[in-house]
Amino acid sequence: MLLVVLVVAAILGYVLVDHDAALYRDMTVVKITNISTEHTETQSGVLADKENYYVQTITADILNGAYKGKTAIFSNQYTDSNVRDETYTTGDQLLVDLSHDGTTGKILEQKRDTLVYVFVVVLLIGLIAVADRAGFFSFLSVCINICLLLIALRCYLSGWNIMALTGCMILLFTILSLLIGNGVNRRSLLAIIVTLLSIAVTAGIYLLVRALSPALQYQMLEYAVVPDDLSSLFFCETMVGGLGAVMDVAISLISTADELLEQDPHIPYAQLKKSVRAVSDDIMGTMVNVLFFTYICGGLPSMLLMLRNAMTMSFVWEYVLSFEMVRFLVGSIGLVLAVPMTQLVLRVWIKRQEASHG
Repeated sequence: MLLVVLVVAAILGYVLVDHDAALYRDMTVVKITNISTEHTETQSGVLADKENYYVQTITADILNGAYKGKTAIFSNQYTDSNVRDETYTTGDQLLVDLSHDGTTGKILEQKRDTLVYVFVVVLLIGLIAVADRAGFFSFLSVCINICLLLIALRCYLSGWNIMALTGCMILLFTILSLLIGNGVNRRSLLAIIVTLLSIAVTAGIYLLVRALSPALQYQMLEYAVVPDDLSSLFFCETMVGGLGAVMDVAISLISTADELLEQDPHIPYAQLKKSVRAVSDDIMGTMVNVLFFTYICGGLPSMLLMLRNAMTMSFVWEYVLSFEMVRFLVGSIGLVLAVPMTQLVLRVWIKRQEASHG
């Protein structure tokens, strides 16, 4: 019954989001009603591949603002590859900058809030259908983390120290994610400790290696705008990037150990350690591969574009893949460290419990 209510509410929400142009106070929203396309030229690329250029003449209805209800004309140039442009179709909604008379203007970007809404709703319904109450709280923790990230970005742009800000964010991300997703219990407490210890040791290893190694070409980071902070910015990005995977391993290992402790509170530590090691052997390979596909494959589009433009593999490695490789290796180190950290935390916990009952 709950899922039926959610689906009905999701459909109503979709209709509202699809007609929310009035909420865009600072931007003009238009809806495309007609498009005429003209092929303008063909150019040869570096590797003799031909690139066709087209121009779309777009007629669109204005959905908000002072010129609401009127029609405007826009021009859009695109290519076959769509690397730096995109093709629009009838029915698309666009965010535009209108001219003073409201008859023409410049296209800023496509209005995509409807698409984002659909993905979010599908994720929410899927989580609730699969995990019920736990799924909802997992979704809630993601929403809270997104809000925290947006706040952190605003603080950074306001001049806050990036290292201190990242430390606070890692602490908050870890505590809130595990407490909201798994509840306030022994498992969450121990997983928080394991995660923070693993990230702290990983950060120490990273900083030590960075001090003893040649610097990366940080100026080649995409959208780098604050040259003085690039090294620190990359460090913070790498630490936050591996946090989720470390939390996943930590809660998996701690949950296994806690389940054994509930079944037998007097279980020997040696047996508990062996069980944790067995679980880590099963999940470690998968988690490392997850990081590999996430990071290394993230640089694949840039790498292919550079190679197609006759750049050497050594250039691509230095300016693209080196960053992804560092992210992958540092994240993998954090995963590996989560295993001994879990064993250490469990040993201390069991000794404390024995001392309190002895």
